[in-house]
Amino acid sequence: MSGSKATILLVAFYNIKALGVRYLEAALRKNGYHVTTVFFKDFNSLHPELATDTEIEQLCKLVREKRPLFVGFSVMSSMYLESVDKVIERVRKTAPLTTTVCGGAFATMFPERFLDMGVNFVIRADGEIPMCRLADRLLAKEDFSQLPSLCYKKEGENVINEIGDILTEIDEYGLPAIECSDPYYIEQNTVQHSDPQLTTMSYEVIASRGCPFTCSYCCCVNLRRLFPKDTKYVRTRSAASVIAELEIVKKKFKRLVFVHFYDEIFPNQPGWVDEFVREYKKRIHLPFSIWSHPKAIRQDTLEKLVDAGLIEVTMGIQSGSEHIRRDIFHRYESQDDIVESTRMIREAGVFWASYDFMLQHPFESIEDLKETYFLVKKLHLPFELQLHGLNFLPGTDIVSMAIEQGIVTESRMNEIMYAPMSEQFQAYWKQENDPESQAWYQMITCLQYPDLRKQVEQFEDDPMNHKAQLEVLYQKAQKKAKARDYFKKGRFVLRSLGSRMKLR
Repeated sequence: MSGSKATILLVAFYNIKALGVRYLEAALRKNGYHVTTVFFKDFNSLHPELATDTEIEQLCKLVREKRPLFVGFSVMSSMYLESVDKVIERVRKTAPLTTTVCGGAFATMFPERFLDMGVNFVIRADGEIPMCRLADRLLAKEDFSQLPSLCYKKEGENVINEIGDILTEIDEYGLPAIECSDPYYIEQNTVQHSDPQLTTMSYEVIASRGCPFTCSYCCCVNLRRLFPKDTKYVRTRSAASVIAELEIVKKKFKRLVFVHFYDEIFPNQPGWVDEFVREYKKRIHLPFSIWSHPKAIRQDTLEKLVDAGLIEVTMGIQSGSEHIRRDIFHRYESQDDIVESTRMIREAGVFWASYDFMLQHPFESIEDLKETYFLVKKLHLPFELQLHGLNFLPGTDIVSMAIEQGIVTESRMNEIMYAPMSEQFQAYWKQENDPESQAWYQMITCLQYPDLRKQVEQFEDDPMNHKAQLEVLYQKAQKKAKARDYFKKGRFVLRSLGSRMKLR
């Protein structure tokens, strides 16, 4: 590209939004590089598809044509490593002189894995500054050995440099590439030279980085442990920066009807929220959703956000058993905290509340499942339940916990964590075959719907004597869930259209 230092090719796996990669593109472009960003397949948790030979060859063809300074692979999750490994292996084979770099959450935690398979470099944690510095050193053929956050091999040994070049004031990273400059989308054995997120109806934005909580099934706590002690892990952008990003999005997204804040926990500092609400109402005025936590819910804050357009809150509860939450999941909210948080969500006027639960896993007994049922009964209607299983993810505290407690052997745990992609996603949605466990699961599901709730409450004392009736009610709940999903999406679209009319 005329006037640029060199071309760098970035690959995002199974995510057409891929905020991390978009931040990297923006940083590299600002530093004078031409960036080709490839969105390699879209995310589908119900029917995940392994990368085909045709799709991998299409990517390799781009690598050969672009002749990049390096290819950067964003490896955020272990659940699609099956495709990642195939892609990296083929790129290295068909373009052996091309330098390869990995980054992302999973690569940050396991840099040795990628170095040992032949990747030239791994960049840990925030990659904006380290990647630009690495590019400059490679381009100038200068020494890179002391660069913070960089990992590489030297004389056959892995060198893991300490994490650094982390900005506390994350506004300084700038905005992500909302529209990529040279984007490609590879899916269903075809290549499109366009940015796939521009045609979507929603936009994902982060107002902060990091999570303050210590959940054992999540890697965030262990990512935080990798940061130098004097480095702040949870950092929040200014409200002005967030609004500036969304103003650009409104101009570029022709079908935009909804904004999803992708923060682990949406910022709730009073001054920040007040400024955000004031400017969002004035300049954006679109319905939006957030993620929160029972310990982070504040009714007065929610009321302000609802006034600005908040329409959905998703909150992790994970289990109705205090033992499971405290001793297994390392979550320390009480039953009263949870119930009270749902009351505040309801009374603040939030249109849609979604509560997340992980059920039917090896740590859970029937008594724990019953406790979940009776807690869900106390939650303030209306709400949607998102019920799924527990995935053992590499680098999470719950993995060593399961091995130490004899729930699974270390060898079997490795088989589970690195199973084929289809098996991992099946485990996420799998329901246990145990009849009693399944009965309580079905009853929990039915509690979302007032008419079905009244019926399942009659079976609480002895659900095993009502299996046929529960199965019928559960099938009704499944149909109601589909209808509810259409209603929810329709309401969001209508709310967006109404907001646009008000602004005219």
